[in-house]
Amino acid sequence: MPSFDAAGLSEALERDVVFFERCESTQVEARRLADKGAPAGTLVVANSQSGGKGRLGRTWQAAAGKNLLFSLVLRPPIAPERAPLLCLATAVALADVLDCRIKWPNDLLDKQGRKHCGILAEMDAGGGFLRHAVIGVGINVNQVDFPAELPNPGSMALVRGPQNRANVLRDTVFQIERWCAQLSGGNDVVLQAWRARAAHLGQRVRVGEIDGIARDLRDDGALLIETERGVVPVLAGDVQLIV
Repeated sequence: MPSFDAAGLSEALERDVVFFERCESTQVEARRLADKGAPAGTLVVANSQSGGKGRLGRTWQAAAGKNLLFSLVLRPPIAPERAPLLCLATAVALADVLDCRIKWPNDLLDKQGRKHCGILAEMDAGGGFLRHAVIGVGINVNQVDFPAELPNPGSMALVRGPQNRANVLRDTVFQIERWCAQLSGGNDVVLQAWRARAAHLGQRVRVGEIDGIARDLRDDGALLIETERGVVPVLAGDVQLIV
């Protein structure tokens, strides 16, 4: 059973792993390495963070030593305008590992609607090409008690019992790289896989002021909502299911 430290993780993942017992954010550390030319596949892992980052400027809270907090450097051969699809590909990968459904764009929910995972993708593009992408992931693995202010959190342990975090990390990174590599051949494979794992397509939802039926994804990953005024594409926001 691999240990959860630099040596154990490097052996389990068959690559060098930058490991922190505690850091501000794996995303900050991975972006710093990527800016210095770190190769694709560079992985930064932490046991705990003081300033974990989430989508839309939020923080990501996680109990020390119980969950997975990591950032992965990618250098995919895709145009910058297709970079948002990396988030969707990562969500597909995590849906398979966690046995979850995807709430647009990339929240992973179990059968009880509890959120197991968050994804944050940050890009560096210029001159018409994508220099690198850094995919940050937080997975609730062995945490079973959560702060009261978190809305409906879940974890792998609540569904399957305690997990070996190193094994989960190995499987997750492998699947992320596999699904993101699919984008080199176009968007269709990833978009179809995302649709097959979607939680709310065909249901009534609200995103900000937009209320209607979540119908499909546009080719760029935007959510298409059918409203009384017609179909409206949504590029960012939180989806709420209307029951």
